[in-house]
Amino acid sequence: MPTISMKDAVSTAKTIINELYADESLSALALEEIELVMDGDTECWAVTLGFYRPKSVTVKTGAIGSLLQPTQVENRDYKKLYINAESGAFTRMEIRPIP
Repeated sequence: MPTISMKDAVSTAKTIINELYADESLSALALEEIELVMDGDTECWAVTLGFYRPKSVTVKTGAIGSLLQPTQVENRDYKKLYINAESGAFTRMEIRPIP
Protein backbone atom coordinates (compact mmCIF):
# COMPACT_ATOMS: atom_id res chain seq x y z
CA MET A 1 0.00 0.00 0.00
CA PRO A 2 1.57 3.33 -1.05
CA THR A 3 2.32 5.95 1.58
CA ILE A 4 2.11 8.81 -0.94
CA SER A 5 -1.37 9.50 -2.29
CA MET A 6 -2.12 9.63 -5.99
CA LYS A 7 -2.92 13.33 -5.66
CA ASP A 8 0.43 14.06 -3.97
CA ALA A 9 2.29 12.11 -6.67
CA VAL A 10 0.64 14.22 -9.39
CA SER A 11 1.48 17.43 -7.53
CA THR A 12 5.13 16.33 -7.18
CA ALA A 13 5.30 15.38 -10.88
CA LYS A 14 3.95 18.79 -11.93
CA THR A 15 6.48 20.57 -9.71
CA ILE A 16 9.34 18.49 -11.12
CA ILE A 17 8.33 19.02 -14.77
CA ASN A 18 8.14 22.78 -14.23
CA GLU A 19 11.58 22.76 -12.57
CA LEU A 20 13.14 20.67 -15.35
CA TYR A 21 11.70 22.90 -18.08
CA ALA A 22 12.10 26.20 -16.21
CA ASP A 23 13.82 27.80 -19.22
CA GLU A 24 10.79 27.10 -21.44
CA SER A 25 7.24 28.33 -21.11
CA LEU A 26 5.10 25.20 -20.88
CA SER A 27 1.41 25.60 -21.54
CA ALA A 28 -1.68 23.48 -20.97
CA LEU A 29 0.09 21.20 -18.48
CA ALA A 30 -2.34 18.40 -17.66
CA LEU A 31 -2.49 14.95 -16.14
CA GLU A 32 -2.94 12.35 -18.88
CA GLU A 33 -2.40 9.02 -17.08
CA ILE A 34 -1.49 7.68 -13.65
CA GLU A 35 -0.73 4.14 -12.61
CA LEU A 36 0.80 2.40 -9.61
CA VAL A 37 3.64 0.24 -10.98
CA MET A 38 6.67 -1.72 -9.89
CA ASP A 39 9.86 -0.06 -11.15
CA GLY A 40 12.40 -2.76 -10.43
CA ASP A 41 11.87 -3.54 -6.72
CA THR A 42 10.28 -0.15 -5.99
CA GLU A 43 6.60 0.70 -6.02
CA CYS A 44 6.12 3.94 -7.94
CA TRP A 45 3.40 6.17 -9.25
CA ALA A 46 3.91 6.46 -13.03
CA VAL A 47 2.47 9.90 -13.80
CA THR A 48 2.08 10.92 -17.45
CA LEU A 49 1.83 14.66 -18.05
CA GLY A 50 1.06 16.33 -21.35
CA PHE A 51 1.97 19.88 -22.33
CA TYR A 52 2.89 22.20 -25.17
CA ARG A 53 6.29 23.84 -25.37
CA PRO A 54 7.73 26.38 -27.80
CA LYS A 55 10.13 23.84 -29.32
CA SER A 56 7.26 21.52 -30.24
CA VAL A 57 5.69 23.89 -32.77
CA THR A 58 5.85 22.73 -36.40
CA VAL A 59 5.17 24.91 -39.43
CA LYS A 60 3.07 23.10 -42.03
CA THR A 61 2.90 24.23 -45.65
CA GLY A 62 1.54 22.80 -48.86
CA ALA A 63 -2.22 23.39 -48.69
CA ILE A 64 -3.74 26.10 -50.89
CA GLY A 65 -4.63 28.22 -47.86
CA SER A 66 -1.10 28.02 -46.57
CA LEU A 67 0.33 29.75 -49.63
CA LEU A 68 -0.55 33.05 -48.02
CA GLN A 69 0.32 32.09 -44.49
CA PRO A 70 1.90 28.87 -43.16
CA THR A 71 -0.05 26.99 -40.52
CA GLN A 72 1.55 26.38 -37.13
CA VAL A 73 0.73 23.10 -35.46
CA GLU A 74 1.51 22.62 -31.79
CA ASN A 75 2.63 19.11 -31.03
CA ARG A 76 1.79 17.94 -27.54
CA ASP A 77 4.66 16.43 -25.55
CA TYR A 78 4.05 13.59 -23.10
CA LYS A 79 6.43 12.70 -20.29
CA LYS A 80 6.08 9.86 -17.81
CA LEU A 81 7.53 10.66 -14.38
CA TYR A 82 8.11 8.02 -11.73
CA ILE A 83 7.45 9.06 -8.15
CA ASN A 84 8.44 6.67 -5.34
CA ALA A 85 5.16 5.62 -3.69
CA GLU A 86 6.76 5.38 -0.23
CA SER A 87 9.03 8.44 -0.05
CA GLY A 88 7.48 10.71 -2.69
CA ALA A 89 10.89 11.16 -4.32
CA PHE A 90 11.20 11.68 -8.07
CA THR A 91 13.14 8.74 -9.51
CA ARG A 92 13.15 9.17 -13.28
CA MET A 93 11.42 10.54 -16.37
CA GLU A 94 10.90 9.09 -19.82
CA ILE A 95 9.30 10.15 -23.08
CA ARG A 96 5.81 8.71 -23.35
CA PRO A 97 5.56 7.43 -26.94
CA ILE A 98 2.29 7.94 -28.75
CA PRO A 99 1.39 5.00 -31.02
